[in-house]
Amino acid sequence: MKYQLPKLLWGTMLLSVAFLLQLSCISESSDPSISIDPNLTLEKPSREQESYPLENLRMDPTTLKMLADLRAATAKYHDLDEAIAAGYELGSGCVSHPSLGAMGFHYVNFGYVDGNYDPTQPEALLYEEDKNGNMKLVAVEFVVVSAAWDAHHTMIPYFGTQIFDIALAPAPLPFDNYQLHVWVWRHNPSGIFTKFNPRVSCL
Repeated sequence: MKYQLPKLLWGTMLLSVAFLLQLSCISESSDPSISIDPNLTLEKPSREQESYPLENLRMDPTTLKMLADLRAATAKYHDLDEAIAAGYELGSGCVSHPSLGAMGFHYVNFGYVDGNYDPTQPEALLYEEDKNGNMKLVAVEFVVVSAAWDAHHTMIPYFGTQIFDIALAPAPLPFDNYQLHVWVWRHNPSGIFTKFNPRVSCL
C-alpha cells in the first residue's frame, strides 16, 4: 500500500499539469501566419511564447473556444485590403483616452450593424497605425442595435460568459446599442473585453 500513494499523487499531478497547459493564454502576437485550428478549445501559442494564464484561468472552455473561432474567422483581416473587400470601411479616426490607452481606428461593416449577433462576424475591426503608416489589426468590436435586439430577446447579448456593454446615444453612435470590444490580436493587460488598451496608441 505504501507504493500506491505516490503513484496516485503523480497521476493527479500529471493530470493537473496537462489541464494547466491547455489553459495557455492569448498572446499579443498579430502574426496572421500563425495557424489556428477552430476545432481546438484553445488557441495555439505564438512564437513569442508570451502567455497570460491568470486571465485564461478565469474563462470557461466555451468562451475560450469562441475566442479561438473568432481569431480564425478574422485572421484574413490582417490584410486591410481583405477587410475593405469584405465591406469594412473607415468609421472613425484613431480613438484614444488620455490615461487608459487607445482603441485605434474603427473599420465598420455597416451592413452588419443591426439587431443580429454572430460571434464570428464582428461589426467593426480595430487597427493601430505603425510609424510606417501600416495598419495592424489589434481587436474587433461587436455592435448590436439594442432596440432591434430587444424586440426578439429578453437578455443582453453575451460572448460566452461575458455580457455586452450598454452604450447610449449619441455617444459613440446615434442609436442605443450593445457593444463589446474583444482584443483577440493584441494582448490587453486591462482585460481582453476592456474598451481601451494601454498597449495601443494613436500617433
